[in-house]
Amino acid sequence: MSYSNYYTDSQLYHGSMSPVMGTELDVLLIGGEEAFLSSVWQIIQTEVVRLNGLLSCFDEDSEVSKINREASVYAVNVSDELWQLLIDCKRYYESTEGCFDITANDFSKVLLNDKDKSIYFLAETLKIDLGGIGKGYALKKISEILEREKVTRALVNFGNSSVLAVGTHPCGDYWAVGIDNPFTHERMDNLRLHDNTLTTSGNTPTHPKHIINPKTGMFVEEHKMASVIGPDPVVGEVLSTTLMVADEKSIPSIMKKFDLYEIHLYKLC
Repeated sequence: MSYSNYYTDSQLYHGSMSPVMGTELDVLLIGGEEAFLSSVWQIIQTEVVRLNGLLSCFDEDSEVSKINREASVYAVNVSDELWQLLIDCKRYYESTEGCFDITANDFSKVLLNDKDKSIYFLAETLKIDLGGIGKGYALKKISEILEREKVTRALVNFGNSSVLAVGTHPCGDYWAVGIDNPFTHERMDNLRLHDNTLTTSGNTPTHPKHIINPKTGMFVEEHKMASVIGPDPVVGEVLSTTLMVADEKSIPSIMKKFDLYEIHLYKLC
């Protein structure tokens, strides 16, 4: 389902679509005629639908689904785009000391062959799930669209967990984004975004068990959240998931490799 509206006085265009990437997408585009901003919104919608089809493990026709069906039997060749994502996921697995793992099991059992850009699983039960990086990748692609179309003020929001801020709010020097406790609905923090991104991972009353610690195979059940602000939404997604999984002693050594990123950790009642 898709919705859009243009507000002439403020030259603000609001587009919304759901369900996509497992959540709802809201986009605010500011500064421009309705026809122009509407065309940008259409481009964004087309790209997000394409990415959802590429990355979703719930779409039987997606590349990821094909990998999960066949890669334990023989090596599966993948597209250039997905190949680069898989290489990045391997790098993030290593740099987060195994905390970010798209197999939620053991990424070392994934063989990536650079010669023919293929993937092979060393275990029959192994699967990959790019849900922990998909919204961040979509934000990165949307950012490229906005830059190409010369949109200088925008806010892109995937279900309040993955946010891209371009420029500033029309009435201020930043975009203000609130962080609420999902268990009490109380405001815990107010963060300021300006030409950067915010990603948040955490448990909620409706999704109390959705992040698996790949080192233990158990769900993370603590009532906590992690928010990350930084320039790259893909890295932000990786780090917010990592901070939910990593023990407190490991966090400083991991974050030394990501010094451009600001982290906020919240313990929930």
